[in-house]
Amino acid sequence: MRYLSALVLLLLSLYSVSAATIHGSIYNDHLQLEPDVLVSVDSQPQQKFLAKDGSYIFTLALGKYTLTAQKEDTIVLENINIISDGEYVVDLFLLPGVSEEEDLWNETTQDYFTEESTLPQNWWRYTLISLIVLFALYRIYRARKKYGSLPFFRRKIKAESHKTIEQHQEELAKEPGYLDNALEIIKRHQGRITQKELRKEMLYLSEAKVSLILTELEHKGRIERVKKGRGNVILLKEKVSEPAPSESVEGAFR
Repeated sequence: MRYLSALVLLLLSLYSVSAATIHGSIYNDHLQLEPDVLVSVDSQPQQKFLAKDGSYIFTLALGKYTLTAQKEDTIVLENINIISDGEYVVDLFLLPGVSEEEDLWNETTQDYFTEESTLPQNWWRYTLISLIVLFALYRIYRARKKYGSLPFFRRKIKAESHKTIEQHQEELAKEPGYLDNALEIIKRHQGRITQKELRKEMLYLSEAKVSLILTELEHKGRIERVKKGRGNVILLKEKVSEPAPSESVEGAFR
């Protein structure tokens, strides 16, 4: 019995030392050490380390983890899989990325005219090019009028992204106009629109809020989400009424 207890203690001690040391440095976009970066790992319990001099170290058991480095609004994730004990070096690069909101903004205000190196000499071609330029300027003007300046738009999106799910839900409960607005947009597209196109139409809202709006409409039986490729297609379940002839003519000039 004494030998069995000793064997159990030996096995437990071997198991307890099955851990690895993860350490590394944190670099900015100039490939220099970035100080004062908060590094965390999703272990149980979660570990956090403030890298004052641009370096960090963790001791982790075997398994899969996600390292997160954050400084102000810049966040970098690094997935690691520890399959044996030892010492590993994992350097992190704190590089600023382009958010989805800025991608959608660029798509909304994209240029519709690319200047050719040699313009044709026909006058009608100049006229056509002028019309294309005017149309592009009009589209940009409409985007600026709807969403405001780009700095203002970024501040608004940043404030939206910092809200919790509970805050989004409270706003939707207090203001049902969000749901009505989403339904009107879907109706304008003849009852069928991709989720990405809907995000463009509701660019002033965060992705989380738009997703909650669609979830609420789906729960009420007003829409149906169908998976297509890497995205979703939103289908309106109620019949879309045909616009009156006068409304159609008016809509053509909007």
